[in-house]
Amino acid sequence: MSNATDGRPAGRPDRLGRALAGFPQRLGRALTGCPRRSPATFGYLVLLLVDTLVVKQLLSAATADKVLLAISTNVDNMGRHPVGSLLGSMLVVDDGSWLDYLLIIGVGLAGCLALLERRFGSLRAVGTVLAGHVGATLVTTAVITVATRNGTYPQEVRHTLDYGVSYVSIAAVGAATVLLPRWARPWWAAAAVLYPLSSADWYGRLPDFVAIGHVSAALIGLAVAVVGTAIGRRRQRR
Repeated sequence: MSNATDGRPAGRPDRLGRALAGFPQRLGRALTGCPRRSPATFGYLVLLLVDTLVVKQLLSAATADKVLLAISTNVDNMGRHPVGSLLGSMLVVDDGSWLDYLLIIGVGLAGCLALLERRFGSLRAVGTVLAGHVGATLVTTAVITVATRNGTYPQEVRHTLDYGVSYVSIAAVGAATVLLPRWARPWWAAAAVLYPLSSADWYGRLPDFVAIGHVSAALIGLAVAVVGTAIGRRRQRR
């Protein structure tokens, strides 16, 4: 018998109802399977949680400030101990709004980085986001050095506290472009590259260094993923 109220023939499966009914089970399987299917991503998220809790909650304010100053990738630190700053800065989550956490941790790391690891393996996924983080930091260091010398940026920018995982995250977002259907790739890539500019502070024609870093990380992640995918396809053809 037909249901006259919604126009659906009797016996047709309610796909939406079944999807909603099975969602908790699928979510549970995805979460419990994360350590096995994306071990590097899972380990990184746990490390971030532990490090951030220690620095932001357990250490005294004075000690925490010293730690954050030491791992900051500002120009002075990059000239004194670049390796320590590059590695340390990506192990503590910066303060932000719930939307920042959702996009950076949820979409970028738990989402895109995990998918990259499942598709390409841990080594390639980690290498891609490391390239984005390191490359973007080097770009911003060069930009800050030049812009403070010519007066575009104020001098205090050289000493700005700069740490967090956003470069890693947006590099993963940019790299994830290659996982999408062809029709969606230009839109996703454009969003990843242009979104950081939507909230940028501008100094004449130059956006702030954080926006430049995010754009650079997205482009590097995208470029590494595209080149790596092309190389992989050539090897398969041989």
